[in-house]
Amino acid sequence: MIKLIHITILALSTAVDLAAQNVLVQPYIQPGDGADSMSVIWMTDRTPGDFVIEYSAKNLPARTVKPERVALDFAVSKRQAAAKADDESHGKAAASDAIPEKEQHYLKYTALLSGLPGDSMIDYRVKLGPNLVRDGVFASHAAPDKVVRCVIVGDLAKGNVNQNAIAYQISRVQPQFLVALGDIVYPTGRVSQYMDHFWSTYNQPASASAATGAPLMASVLFHTVLGNHDVDTHNLADTPDVLGAYHFFRAPTNGPGEGPWSTPVGTGPEAAVFRSAVGSSYPALGVYSFDNGPAHFLVLDNSGYANLDAPHLREWIEHDLRNSRASWKFVCCHAPAFHSSREHYTEQKMRSLVPLFESCGVDIVFSGHVHNYQRSVPVHFQPDAPMRIAGGLVNGVFKLDKTFDGVGNTHADGVVHIVSGGGGGTLYKGDLAQNAVYFAAKHPGNWSPYTAKFISDRHSFTVLDLTASRLELRAIDASGEEIDRIVMTKQK
Repeated sequence: MIKLIHITILALSTAVDLAAQNVLVQPYIQPGDGADSMSVIWMTDRTPGDFVIEYSAKNLPARTVKPERVALDFAVSKRQAAAKADDESHGKAAASDAIPEKEQHYLKYTALLSGLPGDSMIDYRVKLGPNLVRDGVFASHAAPDKVVRCVIVGDLAKGNVNQNAIAYQISRVQPQFLVALGDIVYPTGRVSQYMDHFWSTYNQPASASAATGAPLMASVLFHTVLGNHDVDTHNLADTPDVLGAYHFFRAPTNGPGEGPWSTPVGTGPEAAVFRSAVGSSYPALGVYSFDNGPAHFLVLDNSGYANLDAPHLREWIEHDLRNSRASWKFVCCHAPAFHSSREHYTEQKMRSLVPLFESCGVDIVFSGHVHNYQRSVPVHFQPDAPMRIAGGLVNGVFKLDKTFDGVGNTHADGVVHIVSGGGGGTLYKGDLAQNAVYFAAKHPGNWSPYTAKFISDRHSFTVLDLTASRLELRAIDASGEEIDRIVMTKQK
């Protein structure tokens, strides 16, 4: 039996009016500057507040820290305003899911909680004068010999009821942290879209329910992967509040730095404003790694612009993975290398990195982008030499471990590829048997029967329970039903 730390998920109201101070985004936790620190972030209107955070761990004295404050100002989108004016001039109605264009003005507060002991529960209280804004508790980083539970899921916030049900079910399994596999908010990753239909599901509810979501982010650390809807379609000059992920999320700064793999932001004055506002989150959010418990996670932005063949990036990836002494090694990205859905099938540039992952001992590659759940058998893949990307396809030779079943045989010969893109976006439905016939005929030499589990009729997320020698993976749907389970163990 795996013994886990249980985290109480709690929150106050959606917007707290404290002495004319409107808290628009309740305090939530994010990575700090190292394993012994964590950040707490929140957003208000433009009325400055004299906030303070008190935090403590068991048997240690309480500490107090003042947050840093930055003003965020976003003008109306020129492109959206022009499109709306054109529609109105032609008598067209606005899209039913459109958010009204308006200027946005916020204050963002960030407090660094430092000196945190490992393997501990940390209590924190955000206060404005004598008033409590939010209190919460989170788990600090776990040592390699400890047990951890995490959730991995992508394609989260499209503003529908499905995302609320998924958030509620995530709260019920009580993870210590979560990896969000990209496409955090639809349709274009704007700050206004976060304010409209992201925070209301994952951070603001007063309590957890299938109808409203859950205040997960008060106590569950979200690690962020960038997806195409977060970053691929953006123009800071036309729409200043795009790239919202960089404003809201932090990441370790241990990545390869800025390069041809990074989100292009240009060199104009709007780029300077953006860089100043987001600080170290750009470019750190694109490529980074972290450890928690017995696992090492490498996070990789593989969006359309990202040059995954850049020598410095590949050298950094290899150095990062080979130098990890963690029992388990995972890669988290948005677009998968292998899946069996027709949607996005020809987006395969991630396959170029698969041999490197295999040689570095990666156990599982997690991705989203495809809006369903899929699990492969353990895979070895060698691209054709010389490797060619033709029409988005990367052909090669497959070696599949069909003896692994995650029940009787728990030793995987190869890398397991998981698609966990059922967090809230519109589902990509389909039938595996029909798709197998289609791919075998249309893309010979490109597809192989590597998919062991294919569930496309429901939203879902993935749960990992990890010890140094054992991994249990479960997929859970929006009703709380377990739809897949495997165990992986390490050879002794």
